[in-house]
This record gives sequence, structure tokens and C-alpha cells, in this order.
Amino acid sequence: MTGLLQIIKDNINLIILLSGIVLTALLFFNGSKLSSHKNRIEEAVSRRNKKWGVRPADGAVIDEADEDASITPDTIRQYERDFNKTCTMHNVLAQLIPVFPLLGILGTVVGLMLEASAADIEGMMASVETALSSTFFGLIFAILLKIADAVFPSRIIEDVEVMLEDYGKKLTLADMIQKIRDRN
Repeated sequence: MTGLLQIIKDNINLIILLSGIVLTALLFFNGSKLSSHKNRIEEAVSRRNKKWGVRPADGAVIDEADEDASITPDTIRQYERDFNKTCTMHNVLAQLIPVFPLLGILGTVVGLMLEASAADIEGMMASVETALSSTFFGLIFAILLKIADAVFPSRIIEDVEVMLEDYGKKLTLADMIQKIRDRN
């Protein structure tokens, strides 16, 4: 048991640091993908919004043909599905952030357990150093990653959801107006 505790003590800070760097890189890579999806959806919705509307004079629904017919409601739905897949990956990565304080606590417990079995003062001090430094690194990565997550990807996700909700409302409104027109 002491051998396993010693292995953990010797490597816990390295594990926390490497895991933090990898998760940071993955979060920023995924955030750039989310940003790319946002730009693509924003452009498609903007182009699509210019192609249809309601004529103020008589209330008729105008649906101009897209010159290259590249943007349809189905195209936007596909963009939304792609975006949602990337959001799912973001959610998985964000769920890993709370692991860092837990790794820090693991280092603390291991350090304290080894401190209790240390024969000399140097062994006790090394165990206390491991206990405190692992908690420190775990908390630092958790705090920084949570802030980065709140500022960057989460805001993009919220913006796209609002944009798609507005687009959906416009489609529903145009469909309702068209049905009313067809009845009259």
C-alpha cells in the first residue's frame, strides 16, 4: 500500500498539470469549432432571411429564389445538427473540470497518509508539500478552466441558440401567414 501511495505522491502534480494542459487545449479547440459553426449558421440565417419575408402592402409571403439555391431550411437544420454535435463534446469536456479539485484532494490525502508513516522530519515535510501543492494545482486548473468555459464557448452556444430560435419563430410566422392567406 505504501508503494502505491508513494507512486501517487511522486506523480500527482504531473498528472494534474498534464491533464490541465490537455483539457485546456481540447476546450479551446472545441471552442474554435463552435465559433466556426456559429459563423456558418449566422451567414446562412442572414442569407435566408434576405430571401423571404412578408410584403407589407398585402401581407403576402415573399420567398425569393436563392441564386445558387445553397441555403434552404434543410441546410440550416443540418448546420444546427453539426453544431449540436460539437456542443455535446463541449459538455463532455466541461464535465471534466470538477475532476481537478478531486485530484488535488487525492494528492492531499496521499500526502497526509505518507506523513503519518514518515520516520523523519524531511519525509514529513515532503508529504506536506505534496499535500498542499496538489490541492493548489487542482484548484488553480479548476478555477481557470471554469472561467474560460464561462467566457468563451458558453457564450457562443447561447448566441447560436438565440439565433436559431429567432429563425424558427420567423419560419413559423411565415407558415402561419401563408396558411391564413391560402384560406382566404
